[in-house]
Amino acid sequence: MKVAVYSPNWIGDAVMAVPFIQELKKRNPTAKLIVICKAWVSDIFENHKAVDQIISIPNSHLNSFLGTIKTGLMLRDMKFNLSFTLTDSFRSAFILWLSGSKKRYGYNTQMRSFLLTHLILVSSETIHRSKKYLGLLNNQPSKNVYPKLYFTKTEKNWAKEEMKKIGFKNPVALLPYSVGKNRTLPNQLLKKWINGSHNNYLIFGSKNDHKNSIILMESCNNVSIKSICGIFTLRESMALLNLCNFALAADSGLGHISASLGIPTISFFGVGNQEITAPLGKKAYVIRHCKRCGKKECVEKNEKVLCINKITKIDIENAAKNLLVL
Repeated sequence: MKVAVYSPNWIGDAVMAVPFIQELKKRNPTAKLIVICKAWVSDIFENHKAVDQIISIPNSHLNSFLGTIKTGLMLRDMKFNLSFTLTDSFRSAFILWLSGSKKRYGYNTQMRSFLLTHLILVSSETIHRSKKYLGLLNNQPSKNVYPKLYFTKTEKNWAKEEMKKIGFKNPVALLPYSVGKNRTLPNQLLKKWINGSHNNYLIFGSKNDHKNSIILMESCNNVSIKSICGIFTLRESMALLNLCNFALAADSGLGHISASLGIPTISFFGVGNQEITAPLGKKAYVIRHCKRCGKKECVEKNEKVLCINKITKIDIENAAKNLLVL
């Protein structure tokens, strides 16, 4: 039996989809499980023990209606017996319909009910996104399912050698940047939190984050800090992140990756909703703060939340100590 899973399109969402994939494989151990995803999230599923095949689709193939049709028709040769779309988009359901998959599961969103053979109602309750994905399966697991990411021996050895070249051993990972600029951690706060520290700090990010990381490094005169923003692929960055002691993370895809790797991860949530998108991991900790709006008090759902400017270096150190002993 061939089972297809259409992955979410963002890195953090893809990581939150991994528990669904693990549970699906657990229930169908002899099935061939195939993940369909955009190219930029394919590294999340690479070498995963539950995934038998990855069909990576370039973003350019989905930029037009004609490209979407070609993608769906291309999948017909796979002859899927069963498929799931984890995204709420019309396009994903349309592609699975075009693929000829016999059974197609998804949520009743974006007027796509006629494209799916098994329509699931969206829960009115506020639930974590990973549990929303798991809701496509009958009888959700009673216990939390944490995402697992895997590396080959070759990848692990490469990361160890590359970390030696960088000159660090078990550094602290700084993951301060997010696609959403209102989720990015300000340089002045990072400087305040790490100033005077004896740790080694390694900044992770994309090419777009390189300039910002240089500014941060130049402002931290008394700290051992280096940047690898934009130097490595996502997969390579993941392998290097796996060697870090703990991580300070914005509400971002890298924060989700760090937590899923079992790295003690402190994530800072402002405009995002931690009840829905908090990173999953046994050593994951969220510090909730408000959007930096300049008001004296921040209120969300009639509850006071901490302003990011009030978070102190001691708060960070205490959280890190508690996570490191878990």
